Amino acid sequence: MNNKGSRIIVIDDEEGMCKLLREILKDAGYSVTTHTSAERALRQIAEESYDIAIVDIKMPGMDGIEFLKKAKELRNTPDIIMITAYGSIENAVEAIKFGAYDYITKPFQSEEITVAVEKIFERRKLINENIRLRREIEKMTGRESMIAQSSIMRDIVTFAKKVANSDLGVLVTGESGTGKEVLARLIHDASVRREGPFVPVQCGLLPLNLLESELFGFKKGSFTGATEDRPGLFEQSNEGTLFLDEIGDISTDIQGKLLRFLQDHEVRRIGETKSRHLSVRLVSATNKNLEASIREGKFREDLFFRLKVITIHMPPLRERIEDIPLLAHHFLAQVNRTRTKSAELDSRCIPHLMKYSWPGNVRELKNCIESASVICDENIIHIDDINRILASQNIAYTMESESFRESKARVIEKFEKKFIINSLIRNKGNIAAAARISRIDRKNLWQMIKKYNIHPEDYKEPEDK
Repeated sequence: MNNKGSRIIVIDDEEGMCKLLREILKDAGYSVTTHTSAERALRQIAEESYDIAIVDIKMPGMDGIEFLKKAKELRNTPDIIMITAYGSIENAVEAIKFGAYDYITKPFQSEEITVAVEKIFERRKLINENIRLRREIEKMTGRESMIAQSSIMRDIVTFAKKVANSDLGVLVTGESGTGKEVLARLIHDASVRREGPFVPVQCGLLPLNLLESELFGFKKGSFTGATEDRPGLFEQSNEGTLFLDEIGDISTDIQGKLLRFLQDHEVRRIGETKSRHLSVRLVSATNKNLEASIREGKFREDLFFRLKVITIHMPPLRERIEDIPLLAHHFLAQVNRTRTKSAELDSRCIPHLMKYSWPGNVRELKNCIESASVICDENIIHIDDINRILASQNIAYTMESESFRESKARVIEKFEKKFIINSLIRNKGNIAAAARISRIDRKNLWQMIKKYNIHPEDYKEPEDK
């Protein structure tokens, strides 16, 4: 964004100060108008458009505070920087309360003026970029869409909409946190079932003995605690879509009941002998290799082929980094709707976010943005805020992402990778420092970095910071 030629109006009752500020700002490439009368300057601002007004607080007649109040009533109010003597800083603080953007104390250096002006234009750039991205997000977040800018995700969305109106089984695969439920909801919203219910079920979070009764319902008295007849989630999904997430975690007994439903579209509550015919679209998802589970005898092959009539793979976030800017601003916009004052992303944050590998995928990015918006200063999220959150998330992610049934070797691998990433973040990509603080032999650290395909340069501070 080229700010040269932008219009600035200077208001000071001292002609010498007007001349000094005119020279400073013209040398910086700005178009400058000066006034020694706040009343005349106010009339000109009402008739013409200015980007910034630099106003002295102490002036005869209309002073800077009164000018500020009246200027704020105009339709095209410029951003206002107040100038005050060192002993009158309390007046400048008062001006900030009334809406001035910044203040500068006399005497000042030329750089203080130009930096204050540049800060305003940088802030405008951030706001305009956020507005642009929000508009793009609004175009993408209708009932039939999702946040997707990368070609791979656009192809997935197009394909999902094509298959939405069939009742063929859909299996969505991909790592945890990639947005499998979001895609399932898109399929539902793009189908003729959109007016019906969309019922998501996290199979891995329910104990196996409860999952069956939750899915199929039960008859009063069929087991201890069954004090009333209760329909299951299949019945609640009638005329809509049932989404079974982490379907690889269900028992073989429930797998058999799912297969029977897919064959005859009927369910039977626990304790009942009659079956109920339902019209339910089944979409399932997994982050496991179901074919490996079949070989291990943990998943039925006949059910697998019924589920995967149509398979859609959700790529990890590291393979669709073009989506990160829109996703980051989308999550920030969600947070801002709950806040009294909106946070913004420093322009350097997006390239930094796009370098990170995101082992927790979209879910980790969402958590990062939400947390960074809380800890940031002056409602601007900086790279340091991002790094601080990532450092804490990589430890937490290790604890949350693994289930008890996964192998010890898998846990160790994930812990090593997250520990190394965390060490590199804390030490800004310095391998020697990470090895020393972690008490890992530098040669061994290098071997693990290569093993897990980690890029230390991703965690170094930008040169321009």
